[in-house]
Amino acid sequence: MDALGDILRIIRLQGSVYFNACFCSSWGLSMERSHYSMFHIIVKGDAWLQMDSLKEPMHLQAGDIVFFPKGAAHTIAEQKNTDCISGSKVVDAYARGETVFDGNQEVFNIVCGYVEYTNYLTHPFIENLPQLIHINTEMRTKFVWLDSVIQQIVIESKEKSPGAKALIDKFTEVLFMQIIRVYAEEMNTQQGYLSALMDKQLSHALALIHSESDKDWSIELLADEVGMSRSSLYSRFNDYIGMPPMKYLYEWRMLEAKQKIESSNKAIGLIAEEVGYHSDSAFQKAFKRFFNFTPASLRKK
Repeated sequence: MDALGDILRIIRLQGSVYFNACFCSSWGLSMERSHYSMFHIIVKGDAWLQMDSLKEPMHLQAGDIVFFPKGAAHTIAEQKNTDCISGSKVVDAYARGETVFDGNQEVFNIVCGYVEYTNYLTHPFIENLPQLIHINTEMRTKFVWLDSVIQQIVIESKEKSPGAKALIDKFTEVLFMQIIRVYAEEMNTQQGYLSALMDKQLSHALALIHSESDKDWSIELLADEVGMSRSSLYSRFNDYIGMPPMKYLYEWRMLEAKQKIESSNKAIGLIAEEVGYHSDSAFQKAFKRFFNFTPASLRKK
């Protein structure tokens, strides 16, 4: 039972690398806020990262990766005071075979990519994602499987061998999942959705809700399944996830129903049963209340 895997399936990850380039001194990129998650892998040289959520500029070195789960605006440059050029203009120029940061010696190599997901959905996992995750070389050494996928992305985006694009897309999706796992294991906070995934009883409760959403759950039954009292489960669930268990169950049923409607030809009534509704009309009302459109209109779309 894997609650995180269920969420990643629902939000439909897609990602790729759009840039692998070497710069000469002096260089600087200004990245606008994006609807996608973004990441930069520092392959060679060092850089300074600046963004609103940082009190001081962050020094980055070769081997580091910075990940922006919510697509936060930022600058990344050779020096703290280096003038920066719009990242989109730089990417477009290199795509045309033009160099922007000319010079006698290449001092910096960066790989840039994105991860797209259905970020208009309302879910505590998405809401609790941080503005920035910084993975340094020490953490890459500790988490060997993360280091391996980063190396593969760098190699494939540079060599452009047959099938490289398809491989990079898959590696990028894996990178997102691996970084989230590292962040969940390493972060110090004791609350939030990712912390709930690391809590034995709460993760069990989430997994039960996800895997058996058609079951007639009550707070008492769920608490008994995970070995907690009703009040303890309610309190801890609400503190970590930001809503009571039964509200989370309702929202998860709606997300799962939407995914089933979009990805299958099953009858709406059957999907209603599969997510725990014995009455089709009750399901229709619950669905419209959550999404502000009906299951039928989604199916037509």
